[in-house]
Order: sequence, then C-alpha cells, then structure tokens
Amino acid sequence: MVGENFAEMTNKATETWNGTVNKALEAFALTSDFNRDISGRSVDLNAAIAREGVQYASEVQAALRQASDEARQLWTRQTEVVQDAPKDVMAATQKAVALSWEGGEQITRLGELHRQALSRFADKVQHLLDQVGEETRETFTKYSQKVLKLYGLKN
Repeated sequence: MVGENFAEMTNKATETWNGTVNKALEAFALTSDFNRDISGRSVDLNAAIAREGVQYASEVQAALRQASDEARQLWTRQTEVVQDAPKDVMAATQKAVALSWEGGEQITRLGELHRQALSRFADKVQHLLDQVGEETRETFTKYSQKVLKLYGLKN
C-alpha cells in the first residue's frame, strides 16, 4: 500500500514536473518569437530611418547645389557691376544694392528649403516610430495573452 501510494505520488510529481517544464519551454519559445519579431522591427525601423536620412541629405545637397549655382551667377553679375562702376557710379550702386538684396533672398530661400527638408524628414521618422510603436504594442499584447493563457491565468 505504501509502495503504491509512493508510486502514485511519484507519478503525479513527475507529471506535474513535466507539465511545468513543457509550459516553461513553450513560454521560452513564445519569448523567442516575440524577441525575434521585435528585433526584426528594429532592423526594419533603422533601415527605414536610414533611407529617410539619405533622402533628407539628397534634398539638402540639391538645395545647396542650386544655391551655389545661384551664388556663382550672382557673383558674375556683381563682377560686371564693379567693372561698369566707373561709367555710371549711381547705376552701379543701385545694381549692387539690388544684387545684395537678391543674395539675401537666395539665402532666405535656401534656409526655407532646408527647413522644409528637415520638417519632412522629422515627420517621416515620427510616422515610422509611431507605426512601429503601435505594431510593437499589438505584438506584446498578443504575446502576453498567450503566456497568460499558457499558465491558465486567462481564458
């Protein structure tokens, strides 16, 4: 009788132990899947931010190239004004002031192009972060529900 009770207790203990180990293994597998998913999202997010960074740099480079071309043209025109100065000082002065004003407008335009490019970059990155954040919350919610269900803490 004692031997049968001991054997029955041993079987129940082994069964309980096996169930616990199996649940732990399943929980580890769920955790592994969750971590793999989050890691994949992080890699995708970093790649998307890098692509947006390249786009931003390209826009800024194009604006700088355009500004450089406009500055070169402005400089050429300024040189012509200086060469014509002895002929008509008043006209040369007016042209120099106009060219200075135009140069200021070009600088302002370059600043605005840079502000717009930076704003687009920041908006796109924020959108990516929001999207990944929501997807991560959903993934975590599913993961935690599975773990709770596995341990019988939720139906």
